[in-house]
Amino acid sequence: MNLNENISDVQGFSHSIIPKKPLKRIETVHINLTKSEEELHQQLHRSNKKQIKKASTKLLTIEVIDKPRYEDIRTFQKFYNQFAKNKNTYPCNYFHVHTMNMLIDKHALVITRILNEESEILCYRVYITDGETAFSLYSASCFNHKEKSEKKRLLSEANRYLLWQNILYFKKHNHKIYDMGGLTDNENIRKFKMEFGGEITDVYSGYEANSKVGKFVLWLRSKKMKKG
Repeated sequence: MNLNENISDVQGFSHSIIPKKPLKRIETVHINLTKSEEELHQQLHRSNKKQIKKASTKLLTIEVIDKPRYEDIRTFQKFYNQFAKNKNTYPCNYFHVHTMNMLIDKHALVITRILNEESEILCYRVYITDGETAFSLYSASCFNHKEKSEKKRLLSEANRYLLWQNILYFKKHNHKIYDMGGLTDNENIRKFKMEFGGEITDVYSGYEANSKVGKFVLWLRSKKMKKG
């Protein structure tokens, strides 16, 4: 998957099972979407099955934006950055917004979200797609550490329900692989991704540059990320 060729000094985001410099090898989970819905459901951990079933009985609305606009990205960015602040993680900055805009130009970006009955956005999931593989680029919820336990349960159910419905959406649209995104050293995140089934796979992922300027931009970005 290489979706942003020759657009700027930073060529774009690549994600491939084939080794390639300067892409970084990471572990991910691939879910085989050629399996039947029943088989995919059987792969789910029993806790996921239970929470997804609960969510399906509530007044939740899933929206799939398969032709996003710049305004959709900005709305997501605002939501994500509040999530990042609560989680003390990296924000979605201009670099990431620019990447998503390039993906829009390639018809390769899909934004999904789930809302409650008051039309409050509970969770987002953002994907890169080449028509065959759906790669999970971002996920975020409106969780913060001050939430009451009831709200936390709802967010947990809504997040799993959105992911499950996204898997079915991409299966319906003839994708072959659902890529959960990188498996990190965070045991909670790793466990969450593994509980949707699939197989651990090595992939090569990251940004590429097509000029010295682009390489310098990516070098600066990597230094900034290391410093936090």
